[in-house]
Amino acid sequence: MSRSDFDFESRLVPLLLAYAGQKGVAIDPLLAKYKLPTDVLAQQPGKVQLTTPVSTLPAVADELAAMLGDTHLGLSLSEWMPRGAYGVAEFLMRAGPTLRHSFENLTRFNAIIAPSQSFRFEELPTEARFHHVATQRPGAIGRHFQEYSSAIIAKTYVLLSGGAKPTRAWFTHGRPATLDLERLSAALQTSEFSFDEATNGFAFSSAVLDGPVTGGDAALYSFLEEHALTALSSRPRSDDLIDKLRHHVREALKQGEPNVERLATRLNMSGRTLQRRLSDLQTSFQEVLDLVRFDLARAYLKDARLDVSQVAYLLGYSELRAFDRAFRRWADKSPTEWRTQA
Repeated sequence: MSRSDFDFESRLVPLLLAYAGQKGVAIDPLLAKYKLPTDVLAQQPGKVQLTTPVSTLPAVADELAAMLGDTHLGLSLSEWMPRGAYGVAEFLMRAGPTLRHSFENLTRFNAIIAPSQSFRFEELPTEARFHHVATQRPGAIGRHFQEYSSAIIAKTYVLLSGGAKPTRAWFTHGRPATLDLERLSAALQTSEFSFDEATNGFAFSSAVLDGPVTGGDAALYSFLEEHALTALSSRPRSDDLIDKLRHHVREALKQGEPNVERLATRLNMSGRTLQRRLSDLQTSFQEVLDLVRFDLARAYLKDARLDVSQVAYLLGYSELRAFDRAFRRWADKSPTEWRTQA
C-alpha cells in the first residue's frame, strides 16, 4: 500500500461486485486483480464489511463502469441495493418517529453503517443538510461511490418524508465529462448540483424535520435502538484524530502558516507523538494540511469577491507563488484556470 493510500472498511466493494455478478460480469478475475478474498460474495449482499486500500474502491468502480457501459454506475447500484443491506441501523432510520430522529441516527450510528466515512447532519433555520465524506481524505472513494451514497440516502429521505424532495446536492469530485444530468436529477430528486465541494451531500427544507416518518413504528424503534446500541458498543472506538486536526488546521490558517508543534499542543500531545499517530493512520501532517487547504481554496475561488492573492493569504501563504505551485500540484492547473472552468 502506498504512502498516500489507507485502509478503508465498507460494504461498498462487495455490494458492487454482487451487482456486477448479477449483470453477468465474471468476478473471479477482479478478485485476483485487486487481491480480494475469494469468498467475498458467499454471504448475502450488504452483510460483508471488507477492508481494502481506499484506492481499490474507485479503481474497481471505474473498471466495472467501463465494462458495463454505465457512466453512472453508483446510481444503478443505489437502485439495485437490496432492502436491509445496512442492517439494524437502516431499519432504525425507517422506524423513527420523525425525520430529525432519522438523520440524527444516521450520524449517531455512523460507525456501524459506514465506519470509514464521516456523516454530518446540519440544521439551519430554513435548511437542513446531510454531509458525507471519506474520513481520512474527502473524495477518496471516487465519483461512483459518492453518487451511490448520496442517492441511497436521498431516496430514503424522499420515502420517509412522504415525497418531500431535496433542494440541492453537491459533490467533492469535479463535474464529470460524461454527466447525465437528467439521470442524476432523477436519482437525487433535484436539478441543483455543484461540484468540487469540500463534502458530498444534499439539502432539504428544515420545515419537514418534525414531520412523522412514513411507516414509523414506536415499538419497533425502541427494539431496534437497543440492538443498534449493542452493535455500536461492540465496535472498537474510532480514532477521530484526523477530524480534530483538520478543525485545528482551519483555525490556525487564520493566523498564517500552521505549525505542527503548536497544533500538537492543542491536541494534548507532542509534535513527535502527533506525527507518529498520523503515520499509523497512513497519513502525515503535511497531507492533512494540504487537503484542508485544497478544500478551502476551492470554496474561496468560487467567491468572485476574492482575488487569487487574497485566497493565498486566507490559506496562510506568505506569497502568491507558493500558493500557485501548491494548487497546481493538487489540481493540475493554476488557481486562475480552475476558477475560470468552475
